[in-house]
Amino acid sequence: MKLWQKLVASVALLPAILLISACVGCGGGGGSSPPPTTTPTTPTTPAPTRTGTLLNGDAEAFYPRLIRLAHQADTSQNGAVIASAIAFNGGVAQGRIFISRDDGVSFALQGSVTDAAWPKGLCCGSIYELPSSVGTLPAGTLVWSASIGQDTTGQPMSHPIYRSSDAGKTWTVLGANCGVGQKPRGGDGTGIWEPQFLVTGDGQLACMYSDETEAGHSQVLKITSTADGVTWTAPRLLVAGTLASDRPGMAVTSRLGDGSYLLSYEFCSTAGLDCRVYLKRSADGLDWGSPSDKGFEPKTADGHWFRHAPTHVWLPAQQRVALIGQILNNSAGAVDTTGNGSTVFLSSTADASGAWTTMTAPVNTLNAPLATNWCQNYSSPLLPSADGKQLLMLSSDFETVNGAQACRTRFGRGALPS
Repeated sequence: MKLWQKLVASVALLPAILLISACVGCGGGGGSSPPPTTTPTTPTTPAPTRTGTLLNGDAEAFYPRLIRLAHQADTSQNGAVIASAIAFNGGVAQGRIFISRDDGVSFALQGSVTDAAWPKGLCCGSIYELPSSVGTLPAGTLVWSASIGQDTTGQPMSHPIYRSSDAGKTWTVLGANCGVGQKPRGGDGTGIWEPQFLVTGDGQLACMYSDETEAGHSQVLKITSTADGVTWTAPRLLVAGTLASDRPGMAVTSRLGDGSYLLSYEFCSTAGLDCRVYLKRSADGLDWGSPSDKGFEPKTADGHWFRHAPTHVWLPAQQRVALIGQILNNSAGAVDTTGNGSTVFLSSTADASGAWTTMTAPVNTLNAPLATNWCQNYSSPLLPSADGKQLLMLSSDFETVNGAQACRTRFGRGALPS
C-alpha cells in the first residue's frame, strides 16, 4: 500500500482526477480527387476503443474481485459468478456485490456490505466462498473483509469480517477480525491492508494481509488462521524483505490442480518502487517457506514481466495459470507501451514455472499508466468461464460518463488460446 492508496482510503468520496488526452486524427476533407502534393500523407492511427461493460452503471467502483459459486446449499446458485467492488452510495462506503447467472455476460446488483459502525475510510475489499466447513460456518458461506478506517490514532484500521449465507444478498458481522492483535500505530502513517482469504489443506480459514506496523520494516506480508472461525492464531510473517524499505504486499492466492497453493504479490521498496511481481508456492497453504524467500518471477520467453498489483487464477480446463499485473515491462526494464494495459500472461506449466505466453486482456486500459496509480488496471481479477474456453476479467479505469469523471470498473470476456 502506497501513499496514494492511503489517500483513497481516507476519504468517503473520491476526488475527480483529471486526465489530459490528445486528439488523435482530428480533421476531415472531401472531393473526388486529392489535391496535388509531393509529400505523402501519414496514415492516422485510430483511437483505441474501450472494451468491457460498466459493472456499477455510471457510478464509481474500484478494487474489484471475482469468484464462482460452487458450494452453495441451494444448488441452483452454484455456477453463478459473484463480483465485488468498493463503491460509495450517497456518500456511504460499501462493498457492492453483483451476480451473473449467464457466466459473466451480464451482472446485476445482488447486495452490499456496509456498517454504520465503520469509521471513515474503506479500501481493498476481498470476497471468498468457503469450500468446506470451518467451525460452525458451513461450506458455501461467503466471507468479506476490507481495510476499514484510517492510519491515524483516532480511526485506526482493522479488517472486520462479514458473512453471507444467501449468496451475497445479506451480510452480518462474523465477529472475527483478520489480523487480530495487530493495532496500527495511529498517527505515524501505518496501517493494515488488502485481506485475502483461503482455506488451507487441513481445513483452516486463513487470512493474508499487508502490514505496516512491523517494527523495522516499511511493510510485510502476514498470515493468520482459524480452525473454528472465532479464534485466530497470532499473525506470523509470510514475506519480509531484508531492507527496512522493502514493501511486499497485495497477496492473492489460488489452489492449483494438484492441491498445492500459489501466491502472487508485489515486492516494492520505498527506495525505488520497482514493485516486481513474484510468485511463491505452498503445499498446504500455511507453510510458505522462509519469509526472506521472495519466490520466483513470472516472465515471458522474451523477458517481459509485470510490476504492481498482480492477480492470478487457476484455469482447470487448461491446467495452467492466468496472471495479470498493472504495468507491463520489457526485458530492458522499460514500459512496453504496445501491450501495457492490455496483456494477460498464461503459464506454460501447471505449477506456474517456466516461461509464460501472452493473450490480449478481455478489458483494456485506455491511456495505460506508465507509473502506478490506485485505479487503472489496479488489481484486476480473472476467472475462467464454466467451459474453460473464455477468460472473464474485471478492470478499473478513469473515465468520464455523463460529464462526471471517476474510477469505474468494467467486465468483459475473451477467448483463451488453446
